Amino acid sequence: MLPFPSQEPPRLLRSEPQAPPAAETDLLDAYDWGRALPPAPALRGQAALDLRWLRAAATFDPAAGPPESPYASGSAQKEARALADLLRAPTEGRAARLGSLSLQRSGTALALWRWGQQQVRQGAFPPTLQHLWEDRLLTAGPPMVRGFALRHALCWALARKDEARLVQVRRLAGPDTGVLKGLQSLFGLLDGPSPVLRFWSLPDLASEDRRLDELGARRIWICPDEDGALPALPPDTVWIVPSATGTLDEREATLSGPPEEEAQALAARLRQAGRSARFAASRQPLERLGLLWFPILIDLDAQGNLTSIRMGDAAR
Repeated sequence: MLPFPSQEPPRLLRSEPQAPPAAETDLLDAYDWGRALPPAPALRGQAALDLRWLRAAATFDPAAGPPESPYASGSAQKEARALADLLRAPTEGRAARLGSLSLQRSGTALALWRWGQQQVRQGAFPPTLQHLWEDRLLTAGPPMVRGFALRHALCWALARKDEARLVQVRRLAGPDTGVLKGLQSLFGLLDGPSPVLRFWSLPDLASEDRRLDELGARRIWICPDEDGALPALPPDTVWIVPSATGTLDEREATLSGPPEEEAQALAARLRQAGRSARFAASRQPLERLGLLWFPILIDLDAQGNLTSIRMGDAAR
């Protein structure tokens, strides 16, 4: 996944000390990159409890119930209990609990993010409840979680062609020129023709400058070759593989360096499987269009116009 620009957190009044920033940041960074969580440093008192709460939030199963709280009393216990009540509440009781939930601790925000993400993926959140959940996380918690929520809200606004929601998210998140400009660019592409992009056809590695509708399919799946398994795609779908490094200059007509090595290795696997794909050796053209977060699913109509763009969680 492409790096997501962080934002400065709003000023929050906290009555109790939090875990040291370095310990919290190390744990969140490991979570973000899918690495093993670092061992807990030697902390005492409230800081140790807050870090235990953050670790519990990063590892609990959202389908099995709330994370286990380390708190015995005080405002931290009340916050953890309120989160547990929300996660166990029926759908009709969630809005009120979401609106009143305190997010003073990073663990609470991370647990709320992970639980809500699962609810959206399962179709358990109607749009109004999804927006309320996103809005709560956009304005509280650590920058990483706010970044997750911002990306999620923007991707779903685009998938639903909901420009009013885009305006709401911009107001809550504050100015973020690069990300919001990218999304506005994608809204501008909807229902219009595709721009020309440079690809290398796989497995033959021929360079070509084409519009998406000239790739011979009505659906475009843009996703890195991450796990070594060729994706099982439905008919009439072409796979565009962004380079893991994306370092090749977009003006180059020949492959070289790490992108060439990536393309050669993937071409051999595709040839063996009797499959084909397209390789994007530079990520700059995709980023310039606003295609920032993978996977990306694009639908085209019979005239080749882009009727739908779904990114990130909205494409899964």
